[in-house]
Amino acid sequence: MHLPVPTWTSSWPTGRPVGVWRLRLNALGGDPEAVLRRLTVPSEHDRARRYAFAADRHRHLAGRALVRLVLSRWQNCTPASLAIAEGPHGKPRLQDPPADGPRLHFNIGHTGPVVVAAVSEAQPVGIDVEPHTRSVDAPSLAERVLTASERDRWRSRPASCRQAALLHLWTCKEAFLKATGEGLRRAPTTVESIADGSTVVALRDAPDSSAPSSAPADEWSVRPFSATDGVLGAIVRKGTIPSPVSWVDATDIVTRSAE
Repeated sequence: MHLPVPTWTSSWPTGRPVGVWRLRLNALGGDPEAVLRRLTVPSEHDRARRYAFAADRHRHLAGRALVRLVLSRWQNCTPASLAIAEGPHGKPRLQDPPADGPRLHFNIGHTGPVVVAAVSEAQPVGIDVEPHTRSVDAPSLAERVLTASERDRWRSRPASCRQAALLHLWTCKEAFLKATGEGLRRAPTTVESIADGSTVVALRDAPDSSAPSSAPADEWSVRPFSATDGVLGAIVRKGTIPSPVSWVDATDIVTRSAE
């Protein structure tokens, strides 16, 4: 399985309706929290303090810092002035966006030191990342998240490839569930992937499933990608994913903005 490797830039993009922003926490220096707190707000600092481990605090603050930086650029305002709320199932969204501004959607994903944010104009978006080496009980996870035909396809893969193949399928489904705002209230087995070789290229409602009619999976587009060496990613957007997508490594932008 060979996922597309984006060409990441370190500069602000212009004129593209979909962007993926990546932040590598291990490139922010010895105290990432000191950098990230300057780009976030007190309510986010309070929530971060609830996490027992520093890595979890950093990931939470990094996701919000990325979103605030990007959206404030679109809205021509300061990052701290944005009001971010959560939907019924926890998906973050802009609260009271300007009536005369672009309609923006965003989503956040993270694993280890890698944090990503997807921003989309006009249509909802979801993003997820997972490491190739994530420790999982593969047969048990496959039973819980794959359809019967997906399990057959997965079992036909060489044994050495199955863990990465399973995580690839799961990443695409998780990005879809995050994009719709349903999360795990919708069973992953109600979504079925369509693959070209070993790579997912489309989604559909699983045959004979109880998939909700409010979000037919074939109305959403999926684009897998390699977030970094060893980290799988997928972005899902309602309708099409326009090309080109902006792929931005925001490490330098975050560092400069926090000064």
